[in-house]
Parts: sequence; C-alpha cells; structure tokens
Amino acid sequence: MHPDMTMLERLPDPVLLVQPTGDTLYGNRAWHELASGLGVPPRLSALFGPPAQVLLSEARRSGRASAFLPLAAGEDRSRGYRLTVRAEPEDDTLAVQLADLSEEVAWRHQLFLRNSELTVLNDIGTSLAGTHEFDTLAQRIWEQTGRIMDNGNFFIALQDRAHGTLRFPLWIEDGMVVERDEPHAFGNGITEYVLLSRQPLLLHGDVGSQLELMGIARPERPTQSFLGVPILSDGETLGVLAVMDATHANRYGRRELGVLNIVATQAAAALRTAWMFEAIRAAYDELTSTQARLLESERLRGVTETVGALNHEVNNPLATIVGTAQLLLRRADLDDGTRGRIDRMLEAAKRIQFVTSKMATLIQANSRPYPGQTQILDVSRSLAEPEPPDPSSGLLRVVRATLLGPPHVTPPAAAGAGEERRAA
Repeated sequence: MHPDMTMLERLPDPVLLVQPTGDTLYGNRAWHELASGLGVPPRLSALFGPPAQVLLSEARRSGRASAFLPLAAGEDRSRGYRLTVRAEPEDDTLAVQLADLSEEVAWRHQLFLRNSELTVLNDIGTSLAGTHEFDTLAQRIWEQTGRIMDNGNFFIALQDRAHGTLRFPLWIEDGMVVERDEPHAFGNGITEYVLLSRQPLLLHGDVGSQLELMGIARPERPTQSFLGVPILSDGETLGVLAVMDATHANRYGRRELGVLNIVATQAAAALRTAWMFEAIRAAYDELTSTQARLLESERLRGVTETVGALNHEVNNPLATIVGTAQLLLRRADLDDGTRGRIDRMLEAAKRIQFVTSKMATLIQANSRPYPGQTQILDVSRSLAEPEPPDPSSGLLRVVRATLLGPPHVTPPAAAGAGEERRAA
C-alpha cells in the first residue's frame, strides 16, 4: 500500500476520494466503519442524501467547498458532520474529509436553549417586578413560566401563618383556570411537605404510591410526574410553585427544576413587593378616610357653632314678637282683619321656630349650589328627620315664660279650691 494511504488509514476522521458522480474510489478505515455502523453502502449520498451531491458540484465549480450536513441514515438524526471537499483538476476527482461535529452541535444547541431560557427568565423578572396587583401577579407567573416549560397543570399555593391555612390564588387543570382561592386547613398533603421541608420535590411514576411511602396523603388527581419548589424569601417560606402531569412519567428533569427554582425566586421578590404595595395602599386609604372624617368633623363643628349662635340670636327677638302678638289677640276690640293679620304673624313665627329647631339636629354639613356662584347649606341632606315641636321646649317655652312668668307648683288643696270655684 502507498505510504500516503497508510497514513490516511490511521486518521480517526473519515477520508475518501470520490468521482464527480459521487462514487467512492477510496475510503479509509474510519469511513468504512462509519458506513458499516449505519448499515448503508459507503457512498456520500447514502449517508447524507442529495445535499452531498450539491456540495460536490459546488466544489467542482469553485475548487473547494465546505458544509455541515446531518446524517440521513440511521436512527440517531442528531449526529452531523462537517464535509470539506477539494477538487483535483489533474484527474477530476474530489477529496472529501469528514469531521464529526455531533457533540459541538449538541453543545451549541444546549447553549442556544440556555440563552433563550436566560432571555425568557430576564423577561419574567422584568414582568413580575412591574406587577403590583396580586391577582395579576399570579396570572403572570403562570403565563411566563409557560414560555419555558409545559405548565398545563400548575398551581400557586401561599401560606397564611397567622391563621394556619393555605390559599391557592391560581390553580390550572388541563390549561383551564380552576377557582380555588378559598382557604384550606393546613394538612398532610404534598404542598405542606414542600413548605415544611423547604426543599424542591421531583417525583416520577406512580406519584400517589411514592407519597404514601413518605407518609404523605395522595393528591386528588392521579399523577405520573410532579415538580414542586418552595417560594423562599429571607429564610421564610411564602408558598409553593408546582407543575404536574397526569399521564406522562419523567416529564420533568433537572432543567425544569432549575427553571422553576429561578421563577420561584423571582416570584418571592414580586410577592413581597405586591404585599408591601397593598399595605401602603391600605394605609393610604385609611389615612385619606381619617383625614376626610376629621375635615368633616371640623366643618360640622364650625357650622354647628354658627347655627347655635343664630338660634340664640333669632329666638330672643322672636319671643318678643310672639308674646306681643298673643297679648294683642286677647283684646276684645280687635276687628277681624287685624286679628287675621296677627294670626298670620304668629304662624310665620312658628315656622321660623320650626326651622331653627331643625337646625339643632345637624348631623353633617352638605352644600348645594346657589344662584350667584355660591354654595349654601343643603338643609334636607344635612339634618336628621325632625320631630314635631315640643310645646314645652324652644321658643314656646320662652314665650310662656314671657307671658305667664316662671312656672310654679300649685298645692293640692289650692288646686281643689280652684276646681270648686270653676264648677260654681
């Protein structure tokens, strides 16, 4: 054998010499072992299909060509080779060298996946950090997780330490949202186990039987794959993120475990932010409400003091008017016209007294527009339901004191004598 051929036989990479038609003139041991291992004839087209002939034609035109071609033969289609072809103008043959790039391609594919996952995880962190509404936050955790892994069966559980309960703000079954936000008593389920252990849990196969061996209650639905991770923040367990599959075992692995752990870390920070936002908003609402009550109380106090002063100032001269009118009505020499006018005067005075007595029932200070771009007190909305005027109170008591003098108690004997005189 020619010395050059001996050197070629020792090369670990397949090397061959082919005609322009693709027929093999020579192939080293590595080439024949490759073709034999795949169970095909030692021809480029048998291993790589029609793209191999295209590469040979390109090499004939330009003198040299190179390309990565996946194997078209065998069951493992993830394998691929870089083919470097050089044309020999002297005898019109083509020299071909193959370099196995399967591991490099797999590595590049994994790198591509990791870069994609990193991009998605960054997007998830940005999306969650900008969400302050808790219900929206739970929905976004589910939606963003679905960009990386299958989460058609998914739940978020949160622990309420103060009441010893669990809440499930989001529960997904077969891609549909199930309402399960009612508090559940803390029990002996798989969620409680992840909370107490503070460690991820990955199970494959008959998950229910495995849980029973661990002393944990079976889940409600039969499950073949389960992955749950705790939501941890500053050493405290806030809740659990979990995905499940009812039909496929080995659905989740180390990749999904790592992804869900990162999402749980981001969710913990987002939950803290959302709870702080809710607390701040509740405090602000309470402060605003208290401030409004204080302002209304101060306003009401000012109006009440004004109304009290007006009642006093109005009732004093009004008592004189009423007293004088009633004295006039006792005169026998009044004509009917004058008596009618005095009656109307007394009626108007009683109306004024009724209005001033209602002002004493002021419960709030509501305003209403008044012509001239001003505001006046809305009496109907600011006062309690008035009671009929009491003849022994208010203005009538003042009038009675003006006309009859201070009240006195009549002895029983004198009262009887008076009755006898009236009877006589």
